[in-house]
This record gives sequence, structure tokens and C-alpha cells, in this order.
Amino acid sequence: MISPRRILPFLLPLALGALAQSTLGVEPPVLLKEARPGETLTQNLAVYNVGTREVRVRASLGDWTYDPMGKIQFLPPGTLKTSAASWTAFAPAEFLLQGKATGTLTYTVTVPEDAAPGTHWGVLFLESEDPNPPPGVPLATMRVRMAHVFYVNVPPLVSSGRITGIVPSAPKGPQDPFRFALQYQNTGNAAQKLSGRFEVRDASGKKVAEVAVEEVVVLPGQVRLLPIALVGPLPTGSYTALAVLNYGDPTKDVAADLPFTLEAPLAAPPTPPPAEGEKEGTP
Repeated sequence: MISPRRILPFLLPLALGALAQSTLGVEPPVLLKEARPGETLTQNLAVYNVGTREVRVRASLGDWTYDPMGKIQFLPPGTLKTSAASWTAFAPAEFLLQGKATGTLTYTVTVPEDAAPGTHWGVLFLESEDPNPPPGVPLATMRVRMAHVFYVNVPPLVSSGRITGIVPSAPKGPQDPFRFALQYQNTGNAAQKLSGRFEVRDASGKKVAEVAVEEVVVLPGQVRLLPIALVGPLPTGSYTALAVLNYGDPTKDVAADLPFTLEAPLAAPPTPPPAEGEKEGTP
């Protein structure tokens, strides 16, 4: 389960083009709250213009999800069964924001009496445009869209998950890494922040390599593929890959292993070139 202190900042800079001298921001970029059926949550967002030109800001709601590789897909509000966007109202829908100024947008989330337990989520888009674009510049090139993502946890929450597979992909060339894909499924009803490690042990059980698993958010019921690139030096031989993941429960990990064979030595990663101005061998 995601805790408010551990949630990944999820700011989506959906630039549709350069906004002249204006840049739009929102604080907080992401929010996690808990509410019971029938409760209403109210949140104020600080919307700021760090540019020098006045912008017009328009707000809208949406749903979002992702594919197993983590590619984000945006959907109309209320598309997903777990949507919190359909519970949400906001004001103002449109306002002008002077350069270097900050405005406030307020939204409320009213949890229905029959809301299903678990994490529900949505996205509040903030799109800005120059109300007086320079002559001859299409309006579409003067827009920037940002997003505030919100999660609502409706108790009781169930957090569980499993590794459903480890898929190996042997190197195609002598300098290529040995790649693996960890397939993880969130089997609970709460969003999770997933982290972990990928170990390699030799035939004697000794750990000979370890790779950190990049932290990701996994939505309820969703599957994520976590890429691992293993580099050497490692000699030929028989090994066991061990994946250990944690979904937020400090007392419990999930694990899976996979025996594999290195038919050719695994090369060390190439040495990066010295930084500009440095000389090789300089202490």
C-alpha cells in the first residue's frame, strides 16, 4: 500500500509546445487521502506562473492507467471502475494568472455511499495558454498542460502481490547485458509503491551480483513488467536469479527465482569517458 510519506511525486509535464516566457506549475503535484463512503474531501491547489506573461488557465478532469511497461494512457473521467474523477468537482474552471503570480484552485471529492473498498484515483489537468499570442503564432503552439494526480483510499484496504514470472533474454553481442523482465501483479485493492532487488547466485549459493529494482507505483489489479539489465564481469556457468520485491509491507517480501546459464562470459560495462577538462589518471 502507498503511504503519504512514500508516494512517488507524480508530476506529468504534458507539454503541447513552448509557452513563450510562461511556465505553469502546481503544488502539490500528487495527493493521497483516505475517506469513508459518504465523506467529502476538500483540497486547495496552488497554481503558479513562473513566467512573465499573463496566461489563461483551464482545468479539466480525467482518468489514467498504464500498460505493463508503464506507458501512461489518459481516459475520459469515469471510464475506470476505480475512477475518483467522477466523484470530483472543482472551481474555478478557468482563470487568468499574471506573470510571477500564484492562484488557487479548489476541488472536492465526495465518496459515494456505495463506493467499493480500495484505492480510487484520477487526474486534474491544468492547461495554460497565452490569452494574447503573438501575431502569426498558432494558439496550439502556445499551450502547456500539467497534471495533479490524486488517490483516495476507501477502507478496508487489502495489500498483496506476487511475482508471476521472470523472463530471461540472453545477450546478443559480447558487450550486451543479460536482460530479464520481472512480471509482478498487484493482487490487492490498494495502490502500491514497489521496490526491491535482483540477485544472482552461483552454483555454490554465493551472491555474485545485485541490481536494484526501480521503484514504481502499481495500481490495484494491474501487472507491471520490471526490466533488469545484468552486467559483468561474470564467467560462464550455471547461476540462479533471485528477485525480491516489497510492496510496502515492512514485514513481508515476495520472491521468485530462475536458474539460467551463461554460455559466454558476461562483459563488464564500458568505462565512461573522462569528463571534459579531466585527464586520465588525475586523482
